[in-house]
Amino acid sequence: MKDIGFSHLDWNLLRSFVTIAQSCSITDAAQRLCLTQPAVSGCLKRLEEQVGYRLIERSSTMFELTEAGRRLLHEAIDITAAVSRLPASLGEAEKVLTGEATIVLASHVESPEFDAALACFHQRHPQVGLTLKVEASREGLAMVAAKRADMAVCVVGDSNLQLEYTLLFQEHFGLYCGPSHPLFGREDLSVSDLNGFASVGYLAESSNRALHELTALRQRCGLKPDLVGRSHNLEEIKRMIIAGFGIGPLPVHVVERDCAAGRLWRLPPFEGTPQAGVYVVTQPAALRTRIADELHRVFSEQVAAHPPESRIYGGADPAPEQGRGARPRPLAV
Repeated sequence: MKDIGFSHLDWNLLRSFVTIAQSCSITDAAQRLCLTQPAVSGCLKRLEEQVGYRLIERSSTMFELTEAGRRLLHEAIDITAAVSRLPASLGEAEKVLTGEATIVLASHVESPEFDAALACFHQRHPQVGLTLKVEASREGLAMVAAKRADMAVCVVGDSNLQLEYTLLFQEHFGLYCGPSHPLFGREDLSVSDLNGFASVGYLAESSNRALHELTALRQRCGLKPDLVGRSHNLEEIKRMIIAGFGIGPLPVHVVERDCAAGRLWRLPPFEGTPQAGVYVVTQPAALRTRIADELHRVFSEQVAAHPPESRIYGGADPAPEQGRGARPRPLAV
């Protein structure tokens, strides 16, 4: 970079540039910054004038960071993270942890270890506010990598070697249908009986390697390959299954109550079902804020307190009444 006198660099312009670069769109950046598009374009122009380099090449069909833009983004992310750490740093000076923690979750994370870790963190640090955001797993990982979140709890496909991963639990998936489906309530079914039926699924199945088994399961059962409904959100997948759109995969332990209430019916296969690991993801220790470090500590304590076999949910083959209409047994924790 040229000698641009960083003591005079406008912090607001730098913050706006990070949002623009991560949004890959002036329009999207304007929405996130609550500004007009001309105002955001003006911010970018003024920053380029200050640093003396063109930072983004853009047209109606292209939006790409220049080499200078990529380098500035890398530094700017660290700067914005440092600024966000100031409340926690000031709190540390008083030996009291204060500030805000952000955890990004995949939809409907159901885990006693997760709940216990949150309770423990709040008991130890009652002056820290907590924001829980539900996002697709890919977005959660990106937010941690960009230091816009302290932790992500999500299904991990391809791991980023710059982040740290701790397995929280493993969940098994089963196939389910809703009350209006022709197979609902039938106990005499085999895998071949599912052949030719419509199905619903997750938008991330094609992009998240951890969910590829769900596509393979659909093929194994002969379900129609073209999904009639899809979502990133587990609750919306369940909604479509109950509404009769088609057969779909859901984590067994999450929907036991729905089966007991007669809203869902589990279908074969009951053996060799797909499973996915749900991980706690943070920055490595050297880059974590104090808040992020404390979050990582309490989650690691919960994981260490429960053996791996007790953190595998929904793997047992259901008895004829289990998972199909009877009240479920409590989870082992």
